Amino acid sequence: MTKQSTTDIAILASRFPNLSETFIAAQVEGLIARGAKVDVVSLTKGDQAVRADLEAKLGAALNVFDVPVPKTFPARLGQAPGALAKLGLAKAGAALDVGAHGEDARSLRLLSAAAAWPEAMKSPRVWLAHYGRWGRFAVALRQMGLIQGPIATVFHGKDMSAYLRKRPNAYRDLFRHGDLFLPISEKWRAKLLEMGAPSERTIVHRMGVDVSRFSFRARSLGAGEPIKFLGVGRLVEKKGFADSIAAYAHYIIGPDAPPATLTIIGQGKLKSALEAQAAKLGVSDRVRFTGGLPHARVQAELDAAHVFVLPSVTASDGDMEGVPVALMEAMAAGLPVLSTTHSGIPELIEHDASGLLAPERDPQQLAANMRALALAPQRWPAMGAAGAKRVRDEFDLKAWNDALYARLKALA
Repeated sequence: MTKQSTTDIAILASRFPNLSETFIAAQVEGLIARGAKVDVVSLTKGDQAVRADLEAKLGAALNVFDVPVPKTFPARLGQAPGALAKLGLAKAGAALDVGAHGEDARSLRLLSAAAAWPEAMKSPRVWLAHYGRWGRFAVALRQMGLIQGPIATVFHGKDMSAYLRKRPNAYRDLFRHGDLFLPISEKWRAKLLEMGAPSERTIVHRMGVDVSRFSFRARSLGAGEPIKFLGVGRLVEKKGFADSIAAYAHYIIGPDAPPATLTIIGQGKLKSALEAQAAKLGVSDRVRFTGGLPHARVQAELDAAHVFVLPSVTASDGDMEGVPVALMEAMAAGLPVLSTTHSGIPELIEHDASGLLAPERDPQQLAANMRALALAPQRWPAMGAAGAKRVRDEFDLKAWNDALYARLKALA
């Protein structure tokens, strides 16, 4: 393999920047701060305002290349004649080689990407792909000669759950040809090993948070103040907000339940359904939906809250969490947390120390956990301190960015 500069790193992402994947932007900033020159290849145009802010902040150390791959197959099919004409028979044939590239060729994604691939991205460097399917895609690009250099792949949640339901062997070629595999939890590492990933090159790499951005505050309840339960996340099934609302409705009818409110911050396709659920359960006057908020506003809500609630579940299509960043941020701010024994969450939350865990899809147990903390506000400071320490010790973004930079340099 051609030798490349140890500070040249390229990140392959399906969309950059993506407001639901802020961890990628955080890694970009962290790698640049450690001396890397970072290029990002985005297969879909991301949020342009966020991108402009990043480019203004990071200057020439960051370049973003858009490689437009249409989202739907009909759109890619319509683009195919132009791509064939641009690539010529040999390269187009390689991009359409289903035997070599499977789904990436059959879907015409590889053909679309190859036709738009920037010349600047063909020189040697270390590649970091987020999500298993894009790690496999990077391998296909390298086999076509469009990229050069070792490939590291980060595995998150959906790529380790829903995506594999109909594709149990989706990462077979990635395991054979990829260079480094970075699952974000011990749970996912174990699953990758079961699937055939090489153990010596499969290393847990956490998605942390910048703990310096959060001010720890021990939680206490003022005289006559209602308990403020808070949840933050996309309004999609796997975040479990339907269970939060059901549990809250069950909680408030309990005997001697301390007065409490529930605030849910986020946007998503389930917003109308969740609002209807709150109305049906008779709690819409006490459940507040804020929609999406700027990060500063979210931090203000975290600071004002007493208990954080995020009861993640396995969605009906099999989609699962990794380790939710929202939980890390809440714990870093000193909030005791209520969640579930879902995916990698027990690797973050120690039950009965930094929070309380319930089984998935068990709103009655979640309501019991709400009640347990509501009736014992004297436990909140110790729980919050334990959670904040866990995040500082094991989920500090700066430490994980140090590790990431060292691992990518080592690949060279």
